[in-house]
Amino acid sequence: MERAPGRRLQVTDRYTVTADGDTWTAVERLRLRDDEVEAAVADVDAFMHEAGTPRASWWLTERSTPADVEERLLAAGCRRDENDYLHAAMLLTREPPSVGGIEVRRVATSGELAEARALHAEVFGVAPSTAGAADPYFAAWIDGRLASVGRVIFTRVGGYLIGGATAPWARGRGAYRAVVRARWDEAVARGTPVLAVGAGPMSRPILERLGFVQVLQFRRIESVRSDP
Repeated sequence: MERAPGRRLQVTDRYTVTADGDTWTAVERLRLRDDEVEAAVADVDAFMHEAGTPRASWWLTERSTPADVEERLLAAGCRRDENDYLHAAMLLTREPPSVGGIEVRRVATSGELAEARALHAEVFGVAPSTAGAADPYFAAWIDGRLASVGRVIFTRVGGYLIGGATAPWARGRGAYRAVVRARWDEAVARGTPVLAVGAGPMSRPILERLGFVQVLQFRRIESVRSDP
């Protein structure tokens, strides 16, 4: 993750904490000692108060420390949602299939951006956010109607896909795949033909069919910001 306008970023030798907008904080790359877990929860809670985010996702892998970090985080007040627990870290290094018959491009106007954010909020059941002002949105339209949106964070080595959302009426019609392909084309144009994504159970089968390969598995737990 890199610094960008509108993104809060805190990097330590123990973890990285980020927030785009006012919806979620992400906690990654945990390298804690046994006696640091409770302090990390408190630090992230303070970060959420500063960022204005109500929840934090803690992304754990087999490299996270200590070995029982998940149990310690749960004991410190974090919680696990079994329906949103296991996520695949996936990479795409070859051209995905194109999708015909769908208009797909980068969001170009403030009106389109507001509509894209509204669709994302509706699909995920959250309040519309101003997140990602520095990160481009791509969108697909079917018969002139907004069908799918997705953001991408471009780095020196490729693009990281986030915020993919497809309207229920448009599912199964190729809109999500078209938005993935559009972000791939942009990564190629930038000279970094690689896409990475953290995929949940709904998007993972689609991404596998597009050529994404799992390289790591995340376990997601979350903490809720304390009262002021």
